Amino acid sequence: MVCCCTATDSGGIGRFFSRFARRYASRYRRKGLEATQKQLVAGLAAQGFQGRSLLDIGCGVGYLHHELLRLGARSAVGVDLSEAQLAEAREEALRAGLSARTDYRLGDFEDVAADIAPADITLLDKVICCYPDARGLVERAVAHSGALCALTVPRGHVLNRVLARIATGVLWLTRSAYRPFVHEPGMLDVWIRKAGFEKVYEARTPVWLTRIYQRL
Repeated sequence: MVCCCTATDSGGIGRFFSRFARRYASRYRRKGLEATQKQLVAGLAAQGFQGRSLLDIGCGVGYLHHELLRLGARSAVGVDLSEAQLAEAREEALRAGLSARTDYRLGDFEDVAADIAPADITLLDKVICCYPDARGLVERAVAHSGALCALTVPRGHVLNRVLARIATGVLWLTRSAYRPFVHEPGMLDVWIRKAGFEKVYEARTPVWLTRIYQRL
């Protein structure tokens, strides 16, 4: 599993993912979107994202919202803990002629949410699994979602939980501040529905679960 954002020690997590910034950007240029991101794009296309604004929480090097902008989304704000990843995102936006339609914010979304305007569509691609406080993140994210909230999280099966435990042990041994989490997808669903959304799309891979919710 690869997650993209935060945990208790925000600064430490930012430094951890900064190591992979160039690798992530290079992989996208060679191979394009990952399977789960193609699912997200397909689901959003079915709901209609053209002309809409995006808020990409844990945006990493930005290739998901860059792709959506190329396909017709209006604008995007990307939030991430890693300055190195945001630097790659800005560079790619410049290369693709998207700089005027993008804005990037450094920080933990739970800390900076009050300073960021809501968007039509909020993206949480492999980010919730990096937060110990999944409920807090989800509630802030849906509060910023004017129309749609799209997310990808680990499926709640035993294999993912075992892999997360192994990864946690390795990260502890290497003194990394990052920790992965496998939050129960059913609880995420409850929290999002309570905020006034309904599920309109779902897709899966062996590891990941992709869902899109629409505000009622």
